[in-house]
Amino acid sequence: MLYTPKYILAAELDKKVCQCSECKKFRVLYNHSEMTESKDEDICDSTSDVIAVCSKCGRMYRFDMGYKKNGTDQKRTVSKVREISETNSQVREHIKRNYGSYESLFTIRSEDFVTKIVDEKEVKDGKYTEYVYMEK
Repeated sequence: MLYTPKYILAAELDKKVCQCSECKKFRVLYNHSEMTESKDEDICDSTSDVIAVCSKCGRMYRFDMGYKKNGTDQKRTVSKVREISETNSQVREHIKRNYGSYESLFTIRSEDFVTKIVDEKEVKDGKYTEYVYMEK
């Protein structure tokens, strides 16, 4: 199961990313993740490099996000938050260049996004997957 959200809700994060008072969610522009999940898919641990934009004020941020799932218990942590000062078009060009630099095992496409599976292998008690997500 890939965790590629189109939006990340601010309330699900362990700390505030955007300083605007109306921030409720972030639209994900780019996400590079490494995920390990148990064979029964009930336990999942992932780390992600995320570029997202606040849905209210439009500020763009880059941050690391950790995601842990153990049964119904889920937790998302945020670290290394940095506001992006480049223009939207500069950020999009950087994302396209970075996304294009990855070789893929296979690609998943939809109307809204593209996801490349970069690496996938069996590990001790489950499966490891590395993937890159980009909003179209």
